[in-house]
Amino acid sequence: MSDRLSSALLQARAPDAPFALTHGKPVSWGQFLARVRAWAARLSIEPGQRWGLFCEDADEAAVRLFGAWAAGKTVVLPGDLLPATLHGLQGEVDGWLAGPPQALVEPAPADFTLAALDDELPALIVFTSGTSGTPVAIEKRLRQLAAELTVIESLWGEAASGATILGTVSHQHLYGLLFRLLWPVCSGRTLLAQQLLYPETVAAALADGDAVLVSSPAFLRRWPEALALHALPPAPRITFSSGGPLAREASLAVREALGATVVEVYGSSESGGVAWRIQSDQAADAAWQPHVCVELDFAETGLRLRSPFMPDAAAWYDTADRAQAIGGGFRLLGRADRIVKVEEKRVSLDAVERALASQPEISDVRCCLLPEGRLGAVLVLSDTGKAAFAGLGRAALHAKLRSAIVGDVEVLALPRRWRHVDSMPLNALGKTPQALLCALFGASSEQPEAHVLSVSDTQAVIALEVVPSLAAFEGHFPDTPILPGVVQLDWAMRWAQDMFGIAAPFRGVDALKFQHVVRPGCHLQLSLEHLPAKSAVAFRVTDGERTCASGRLMFGAAR
Repeated sequence: MSDRLSSALLQARAPDAPFALTHGKPVSWGQFLARVRAWAARLSIEPGQRWGLFCEDADEAAVRLFGAWAAGKTVVLPGDLLPATLHGLQGEVDGWLAGPPQALVEPAPADFTLAALDDELPALIVFTSGTSGTPVAIEKRLRQLAAELTVIESLWGEAASGATILGTVSHQHLYGLLFRLLWPVCSGRTLLAQQLLYPETVAAALADGDAVLVSSPAFLRRWPEALALHALPPAPRITFSSGGPLAREASLAVREALGATVVEVYGSSESGGVAWRIQSDQAADAAWQPHVCVELDFAETGLRLRSPFMPDAAAWYDTADRAQAIGGGFRLLGRADRIVKVEEKRVSLDAVERALASQPEISDVRCCLLPEGRLGAVLVLSDTGKAAFAGLGRAALHAKLRSAIVGDVEVLALPRRWRHVDSMPLNALGKTPQALLCALFGASSEQPEAHVLSVSDTQAVIALEVVPSLAAFEGHFPDTPILPGVVQLDWAMRWAQDMFGIAAPFRGVDALKFQHVVRPGCHLQLSLEHLPAKSAVAFRVTDGERTCASGRLMFGAAR
């Protein structure tokens, strides 16, 4: 497998062998190679070295990606096409293979001799969010990608033999690119071109035959519950999860509901894959098993590693993760950068979360530092916790939890404010940023009580409880309080930015309509649809069957 990436275009694969399935139709290996030749011929005469690529479908992305590599070009993979993203890439790309309107059009067929790719080619630039939230460009040489594909095939190739590779994650990020696109191309497997965003589309795809599912914690947490609404599909050969830790309960729930083992992959865009694990009934926190080619050092400042997936395989790379060695593996202890100052003392949010998570009343928990300098805790109660809440009441339950963890954390690190949710709020990347957590604590002043009901790359639904104590009702109007329309617009804008990771500034709203008034005590539902091509988010605020407000939020510089 070590040379399969460089020789991928030369592999002995029958021209009529399936390369991809796209919208239910097969694409043959011969069709793929013909289009790669056309793109390579076109790009070989283009002067620019770095070319941006944003394709929703993996088969189209693969054609342009390998065409660019055959022409010796570097491909830049942005995670989206938001105006702020495109603005940040000005001067960084010489042109676009697909994405913005000015992208190159499909070239005419041309004769171009395909040869082995250069292992030292600076093949790829991907982006990851740094600690400041500003995207950081990560360059990958072809040999780094090839080394990781070798490990993937050696660990899971036999189990995935003959399977079609499906994915709920985007190939525009490194994890999805490796597992959903490069692995099937280089190993002779078939890839499903479209990203599967909903449980029912995953179930339908699995029903077509043997498959490997490349997924994320955000999707897998909700999958077992969604499966109950549909006919049970065949289990995938393997289910992969990466992008963040998957709760043991979620991993075991997927296994119980579908009989599918979940393999979690730990790594980052900078480091590549580091380790993997499978959660079990026996161990409360299964140890991570490092890849045999990765060397680890458990320093006090955080986990350090050396890897052939890095630009310099001999250099140590410092992660921001704290870890503890256990036998031949390790356990993660949380992020080193989740240390906050409370009353001038350093407090680990991870440590507080671990202490609370050990209590039988809690199924999931996240902590955040609130603007006033106090700690807040967002809880998902277990069945035991729900019973305690019903019997003791809110205040007594929180007092019990605080008392239970006094021996594990300092008194000043005890949460002072609490919120209960049915499930932890997630953005489109499956993350729970601090902004989402802090927003849950604003119901007494500026923000409503909020519960994220569902989220994907392009869709989100949030339940909003309009409590009478909202500051927006003050003076508007004294005898018959009504929620101002501008407040609804502000809520939609803020949730759109948080759920879809939109960094571009808000620049206006189109097709704005206010159809029904919102009064104290209303139970609203905010529905959001991300429209990246239009730099917009469509929103609708409903109260039961009634639409209260709707419109299209515009982001980025005016055109």
